[in-house]
Amino acid sequence: MKITFCGAAGEVTGSCTLIDTGTTRVLVDCGMFQGEHAYTRNFTPFPFDPGSVSAVIVTHAHTDHIGRLPKLVKEGFTGRIFATHPTRLLTKLMLQDAAHVMKDEARRYDRPALYRPNELGATNDLIHGVDYDTEVRVSDDFTFRLREAGHIFGSAFVEIEAAGKRLVFSGDLGNDQVPILRGTASLPDAGADAVIMEATYGDRLHDAPEQRSRRLADAVRDTVARRGTLLIPAFSLERTQEILYELNGLVENKLVPPVPFYLDSPLAIKVLPIYKEFSKYYNSEAASLKNAGDDFFVFPGLHITKSPDESRAIEEVPSPKVIIAGSGMMHGGRIMHHLSSYLNDPNTTVLVIGFQSAGTVGRKISEGAEHVTIDHVPVEVHAKVDIISAYSAHADQAKLLRWVTSGKTEPKRIFINHSEPKAAAALSEKLRTEKLLDVTVAEPEKPYDI
Repeated sequence: MKITFCGAAGEVTGSCTLIDTGTTRVLVDCGMFQGEHAYTRNFTPFPFDPGSVSAVIVTHAHTDHIGRLPKLVKEGFTGRIFATHPTRLLTKLMLQDAAHVMKDEARRYDRPALYRPNELGATNDLIHGVDYDTEVRVSDDFTFRLREAGHIFGSAFVEIEAAGKRLVFSGDLGNDQVPILRGTASLPDAGADAVIMEATYGDRLHDAPEQRSRRLADAVRDTVARRGTLLIPAFSLERTQEILYELNGLVENKLVPPVPFYLDSPLAIKVLPIYKEFSKYYNSEAASLKNAGDDFFVFPGLHITKSPDESRAIEEVPSPKVIIAGSGMMHGGRIMHHLSSYLNDPNTTVLVIGFQSAGTVGRKISEGAEHVTIDHVPVEVHAKVDIISAYSAHADQAKLLRWVTSGKTEPKRIFINHSEPKAAAALSEKLRTEKLLDVTVAEPEKPYDI
């Protein structure tokens, strides 16, 4: 059996791994590249025949894990796409949003779109929802189960039995004690011939989970005291819902002053009903609030801005105010016009709460850039930039080390993907020296024998 990393090797976007048993070919994820040169890379042909693939197993609905599914279908894939039930619905929303963004960019930059909204039907028809912890048979020599990853709502890691081998694909693993979500499941006690694991934060530790709410409250109070604007660039899926959950508690318990809050993300607004539909996947704290009748996505002072006109009208509202808008990496979406309006104001705070890929505006701002370019216009950065790593949806180094040895039997071999080189090197060194494990940092498009 061979595995080939067709994305997210030496980087954190474009997740797509091919498993070939000799008789069955299955992909784990089929994500879009983001950051520098992403447009060109997403049009690059797959290094395999899409028509030869029997199935795709989707770990979660972030675009860097699902964004090339329609391209795969357009180029000949006709098999089944498997995901948890929330991920099935979230994937349809995320693909629709991505297609609309690409349609707008195609018009703005006079270039082809990778796919358009009216081309998604064939992909959506192939997506099948499955329950956690349930065996799914793809072929006579390939079965799998989805286990709770704790990364975003509906996320999973994958346990595979294929051609006499046992594999585990981490997908993206979640941080500790994340609002709303259940914790990450342990590895199977039977061990694995290979674990393919992410290392997004393989070289660092997050702030303690209990600091999340305190530092968010500090940011709101500081914004009110300075009569400024708090910008929270947030991923429409998961981070936005976590921030709303935290703000609900802060506002209802009067831990922050009254201030207008704006949820300025059409996609995040569309995601909320899916959270409510699958409340059985909440952690115990969120479930208790829900059972007590607390809708933790609604609180005093929160304004939902659906239309572009409503979004633009936020600028007319005097500060202090708090604006939550996508995208989380500040590479598109409504946050961009807010950044254009407020980055040059020293009373503005930009609260960075997620990983920022190389080449994105978010990465430049978080690394202290004095100016950035937004829609071809230079913008000076005078705003305060605050980073709360405890809101990361990814496991840090300590969590990754715990998870990979959480079964009774240690894995025989580990492959590291979904990581920039520095983080991959740091985690692989820890795994070799502290856990005495056989570790390989994945190289792009190189077949590995298992």
